[in-house]
Amino acid sequence: MQVHPINNIPNSISNQLSSKGFVFIKAYTGSKDELYKEITKVALGTPRTLLLSNDPLQFITRSKFLGFPDITAIDIQDGNLIIYATSVFGQLDFGVNRARALKWVSIVKNSLPVDSIIDW
Repeated sequence: MQVHPINNIPNSISNQLSSKGFVFIKAYTGSKDELYKEITKVALGTPRTLLLSNDPLQFITRSKFLGFPDITAIDIQDGNLIIYATSVFGQLDFGVNRARALKWVSIVKNSLPVDSIIDW
């Protein structure tokens, strides 16, 4: 089954971000290119994860046992890092999308230059 990029990524001024999935929004003052490069390395190092689109970044990660697809979208808008991680099917993901997004941010935060601040 082919999965397409999502078009309705929450933005930094959205009042109703998402009733499904996990949304992470934090101030980011660094280079978009540097962030995209670092987070792509981390994401592609995650098992069963492939790049789905480049700008905004979107990755598809399939579950270990049944191969269900989850999408993680990453964008920089208005000085904010926005990560939207959601399952393609169903409403419940047992917290795996949240855990994956926070793990990626934690790893990337430690690998970015000091002047590229993610306000955590």
